[in-house]
Amino acid sequence: MKYKTIIPAIIMIMFVEILGCSQTSEKNDTMKISDSEKTIKIIVTDSGLGGLSVAEDIYHKINDTKIYDKVDIIFANALFDANSGYNRLTDRNEKIRIFNEALNGIEKNFKPDYIFVACNTLSVLYNKTEFSKNTDTKVITIVDYGVNLIDENLRKNNNSNVIIFGTKTTINGNTYGKLLVNRKFNKDRIVSQACPELQEYIEKDPKGEETFNLISKYVGLAINKLNNPENDLYASLNCTHYGYSNDLWEKAFNQHNLKLKGLLNPNSKMAAVLFTKTNKKIHKNTEIKLSVVSKVKLAEQNINSMSNLFKKTCPELSEALKNYQLKTDLFTF
Repeated sequence: MKYKTIIPAIIMIMFVEILGCSQTSEKNDTMKISDSEKTIKIIVTDSGLGGLSVAEDIYHKINDTKIYDKVDIIFANALFDANSGYNRLTDRNEKIRIFNEALNGIEKNFKPDYIFVACNTLSVLYNKTEFSKNTDTKVITIVDYGVNLIDENLRKNNNSNVIIFGTKTTINGNTYGKLLVNRKFNKDRIVSQACPELQEYIEKDPKGEETFNLISKYVGLAINKLNNPENDLYASLNCTHYGYSNDLWEKAFNQHNLKLKGLLNPNSKMAAVLFTKTNKKIHKNTEIKLSVVSKVKLAEQNINSMSNLFKKTCPELSEALKNYQLKTDLFTF
């Protein structure tokens, strides 16, 4: 009789445990589904204001797709000194150290789901930071998108060439050149041209005469390096600022009697990581908050110049820039 009593009790306990497991599994599934309901926090960072175009692109694509309920997009300026910048530092290790502190500060202050490094200068430094080895945050850098875009276009014609325009840090590191050679492109097809201070001129006045003169100067220097100037030619703009002056780039090449096959700008490619083939439009509306944060005080001329660019295309971003938050403790270095 004793065993007859114990066996049903054991069976009952097992049934309860199985039921409990089933309920836990169902709860986990519900949690996964509800992930799409939570606020997704996205950081876009740059060493200046160039990456605002990436923030704008992310904003529009999320607004169009409606796959998220609430999204918080924060542009966090990683500039450490209003009178200096990463490209003015001569010590590469110092650049890496300061950027590492900027990333730590961004993660600590905002706890983002994604960090988009919308800056070629910082992207080529990212893998050298301690942050890259320790973070659980999803970090997307722009370099791979730039290389993929060049790759895609050079494969259309084996006699085509590309000029890679970038900051001193980007060009001196030769990251793009190395990656393209690793993809079996002949190095003779690749010309690299550093454009010192150009990003600063573009921030002040992307359509101005001084900006054009500087672009024309760098285009002339690059053209002189071409082995076969008669070949199809692409210009790859590997600084997020450069795309704001597209018309000036084309004008400069025309002035030097060269017609481009294409201007390549990877800024609009980065947002793709947020969307997959399985994403579905599940919300009638997506609530999107846009904000701009900077450790350093932004120059009034730069604010006006850049905010004017977004007045028609993204008034929300234009207003966010005008009303940016000065957060001097964003990071320490």
